[in-house]
Amino acid sequence: MNSIFDMNGSERAAALLVALGPEIAADIFRHLDEDSIDRITADIARIDQLTPADREELVGEFLISLRRDRKKLKGGESAARKLLEDSFGSDRADEVLKKVAGMDLEKDFEFAGDIEPDVLFTFLKDELPQTIAVTLAHLPSPKSAKILTMLPPSVSKQVALRMARMEKISPDAVIEISRTLRMKYRDYLKHNQGLTSGGGVDSLIDILQHMPGADEKKIMNQLERSMPDITSRIREKIFSFENILNMTNMEMRILIDEINDDTTIAAALKGAGDDIRFKFLRNMSRNRATDIINEMDAMGPVRLAEVEDYRARIITVMRMLNDNGVITMRKGKDILVE
Repeated sequence: MNSIFDMNGSERAAALLVALGPEIAADIFRHLDEDSIDRITADIARIDQLTPADREELVGEFLISLRRDRKKLKGGESAARKLLEDSFGSDRADEVLKKVAGMDLEKDFEFAGDIEPDVLFTFLKDELPQTIAVTLAHLPSPKSAKILTMLPPSVSKQVALRMARMEKISPDAVIEISRTLRMKYRDYLKHNQGLTSGGGVDSLIDILQHMPGADEKKIMNQLERSMPDITSRIREKIFSFENILNMTNMEMRILIDEINDDTTIAAALKGAGDDIRFKFLRNMSRNRATDIINEMDAMGPVRLAEVEDYRARIITVMRMLNDNGVITMRKGKDILVE
């Protein structure tokens, strides 16, 4: 991903929507014109990686510059609130500002929470004891303790003493240390090809599935015309055999009736997890479930390619039902209550 300073307006808007999360992004999409939606969704799909550090820098840099220049600006946070309230209403404005305000300067080390201790150690081992002490003071205690034990005894002793004597720390020093750490982490990810996927197709799917079905379908149709390859990738990720777990029992019964072939179901369930098998069998009569179990046993070992072929047939039916509005495919973390 380009630096935020090298992005054009559409690219920066796309990255900011990814950083703010799918729920807020989905609400913002509802207020955009079709041309803006086309450009921004295309840019979201092109974001290959967006690390926690990128997210923090994207929103954090804005907040830092806002606070530094608040005396020069006529707008500031109050203007931002008014803009949000005028656009989305007071409730949504509060939610957006709460999310953004949470990225406080005092929390500059939060991004390091997901970094393994041994990786953090490689970033810190050649730093001055004072720098290491400040960093460890801002990390979760278990992680700091692990890193402290990895340091040479002479260094760990100095770091421990400095932490014990640490009282007030200059905010500028904290910001500078955290930025240096973020830069090292970014370089590490690039060299080790370990960038986390917070953008691209996955983020676009997350945003789309927080939108009403009609809006999601409209954007998918727009993407189909302008970016058919991306649309194909999105459909492949949305429609998988495992998505059966996200369907309601009523939708499962509709799917089973539409498949109308016990052999297809039996073959598709070969090698499937107990949760998927149960999802099918609980939504059919006891006699039919018994027949399918018996047929699975009678089949014996089945080649994986054949199983995948039968599952593909079921996925085709799922896609057809979804496109016709009969069922709704949901993202995996949705919780359904029946």
